[in-house]
Amino acid sequence: MSVFLVSLVMLMSVAFFIVTERKGLGMLQLRQGPNKVGLKGLVQFLADGVKLFTKEMIMPLFASEGLYTVGPLICFFCAYSLWVLFPMMFSSLKITLGLLFFLCVSSAAVYGVFMVGWSCDSRYGFLGAMRAIAQSVSYEVFLSTCLFCPLILTGSYDLIESRCSPFSSVFIGFEVLVLWVICILAETNRPPFDFVEGESELVAGYMVEFGGVNFALLALAEYSNMAFMSMLSGVLFFSFSMNLPLLGNLLFSFYMVFFMYFMIWVRGLVPRFRYDLLMELCWKVLLPLTLCVFMVFSSVWVDLDYLLG
Repeated sequence: MSVFLVSLVMLMSVAFFIVTERKGLGMLQLRQGPNKVGLKGLVQFLADGVKLFTKEMIMPLFASEGLYTVGPLICFFCAYSLWVLFPMMFSSLKITLGLLFFLCVSSAAVYGVFMVGWSCDSRYGFLGAMRAIAQSVSYEVFLSTCLFCPLILTGSYDLIESRCSPFSSVFIGFEVLVLWVICILAETNRPPFDFVEGESELVAGYMVEFGGVNFALLALAEYSNMAFMSMLSGVLFFSFSMNLPLLGNLLFSFYMVFFMYFMIWVRGLVPRFRYDLLMELCWKVLLPLTLCVFMVFSSVWVDLDYLLG
């Protein structure tokens, strides 16, 4: 029941986060965001949800009917199944290898993106899907290496134990935090790495032929991944402050919201890269650098284990 409630709450918060991003970009670009529905446009997400879920689902003539329907469902299911790992102290569900589950599910989400791009019978959708797969596979190697650096210090794959860790990785691994932020921007297809949805090249990427319910599922899955990555960033790097008696839960929420707003801020300020530079950045710069940092963290752990006996 607790997992169902968390998924339901995050579904509502992700819908509201989409409106928050639109209003935040409006402030950064000195223009009006959504401001007609409700007070200052705060209930715009309800109007958007009703509009999308009541629209007729139009399928392209030569599209694959089964994959066209299943692809968005797989993306949505993979995104919200990750919230099983939400580190609630009162939850009866304990997943000991939770972060390994996260890596497996995030890898499986690539198949949903491939189905979405392949099934719509559009060259723009297909090219967007191929870009998404290449970008995701490349940066998953980088993500795994970054992820194992703080895990060496916490000593557990369980997010609840990581949240209760008495030592925050950011104290000796601020460079890992910087690399991790770059990685989550690329993994969630956010600017300046949003080549999957490059408007000047691919119109809208792999979801260009989708509308109504299917588009809503894809959008909710994308923003849910952003929210989960933000939550994971706070747990991995700022766990010490979450153990405070009264402020722990408040700071946990603060870190999650901070990283979500940081993604909006980056989208409004940083220009888009070129796709070839993105891949070169991963394989020639970030991955070798992360491997070196991982070796340093491993040596620190061996030294601490030796000193503590």
